[in-house]
Amino acid sequence: MFPIATRWRGWVVVVMMFLFMLINFADKAVVGLAAVPMMHDLGLSPQQLGLVGSSFFLLFSISGVLFGFAANRIKTKWLLAVLSITWAVVQFPLAGTASFPLLIACRVVLGAGEGPAYPLALHATYKWFDNSRRNLPGAILLQGANTGMLVAGPVLTYLIIHYDWHSAFLALGLAGCVWTVVWLLLGEEGTVDDHAGASPVNGGVRASVPVRVRYRDLICDRTLLGCVVLTFVGYAVLSVGFTWFPVYLRLALGYPAADVGWLFSLIVCAGIPATLAISAASQWMAARGMSSRVSRGAMASVPIALAGLALFGTTMEIGAGAKVACLAASNVLSQLIFFFAPLMIAEVTPTSQRAAWLGINASLGTLAGLVAPALMGHFVGDAGGVAEGFRHGFTVLGCVLVPSGLLGVWLMNPERSVHRLQRLCPVNTNDVPMSAAGTPSRGGEAA
Repeated sequence: MFPIATRWRGWVVVVMMFLFMLINFADKAVVGLAAVPMMHDLGLSPQQLGLVGSSFFLLFSISGVLFGFAANRIKTKWLLAVLSITWAVVQFPLAGTASFPLLIACRVVLGAGEGPAYPLALHATYKWFDNSRRNLPGAILLQGANTGMLVAGPVLTYLIIHYDWHSAFLALGLAGCVWTVVWLLLGEEGTVDDHAGASPVNGGVRASVPVRVRYRDLICDRTLLGCVVLTFVGYAVLSVGFTWFPVYLRLALGYPAADVGWLFSLIVCAGIPATLAISAASQWMAARGMSSRVSRGAMASVPIALAGLALFGTTMEIGAGAKVACLAASNVLSQLIFFFAPLMIAEVTPTSQRAAWLGINASLGTLAGLVAPALMGHFVGDAGGVAEGFRHGFTVLGCVLVPSGLLGVWLMNPERSVHRLQRLCPVNTNDVPMSAAGTPSRGGEAA
């Protein structure tokens, strides 16, 4: 491995995870960007395109759970390398002669490889930063996702227009291969978790002793349940965006193909400054003594409800530019949960179970991807016109987002969850919950 000063190794990993997520989200976006010529060449109906979008998520959730548990025992360096090379290899068949069954098969395998990506990238990053320092690295990592779609818009659209849609898949395969080689040279495991508890559940316990909570107690926790619910609805918007936003811009709003890539990037680009600003605001609030319920829970939940209201705006009789603005606002606001949910999970869960629960949360949340793109395909295909079909689909999605956001405000309270899980920690001679002063707590004696 190249010699890198120890204090910089964590930031090298952050940069690599940023690029990892960039490629990951470009892989997701390519089908939407290539949708119109691909539908023409392969003779796909809107319903079939919806199935292509949903097929990506067929093994996404299962893979996320399996790799999440594997990350409790196997170094993330090797797991991330396996994922990235899988993404690369599965793109190459679509660079040649393709068919609907081959397209479905490749997207299913790609989904299996990308399901664990975000939680594993977060887990690898969290190994270098303790709970009080995770906002900025987490925000940078999430910007890799936004930047992936930002870059994918103009770059992949250029390849599709000037060459063909097959060339976009070839470019993504080559990018995945390059990243894997660099990661094998530079990747390294962090040691923060070896020296101190990474969450308040661990923070009151002797750092050398791993603490575990029964998974059924984690499943019943309101904060963790809220994270799953809001991740689900956030992924409903995201998965529809991958498959259908470029089609909406092209066929419903009438923008030319050359402009669609840039507009898609503009919709995504709005999320970069917004996420960084809200991340900084959240950290500022926490530094001034505001609870995590406010600085993290409410900052994740309220935007979900506002995203639903923004989607309703696309169904109104307003100009095309205003509808693009509403679509951008909905996309930005609904994606903030992907930043805040992992922070709350890491705050609440024991370090020894963090990777598994990050995988479980992502896997349950991304089940929305199995439903949302296919459902939108039926709305578009069965309506009297493309624009009318999108109007119906966006109305239904907005009706899901608004109450989900309000439910999240009520559910998510990390401090309450920490106290609850501390009381439920299993007690034995080597594993006793401790008070802040270092003495056994009453909750530990009574658990």
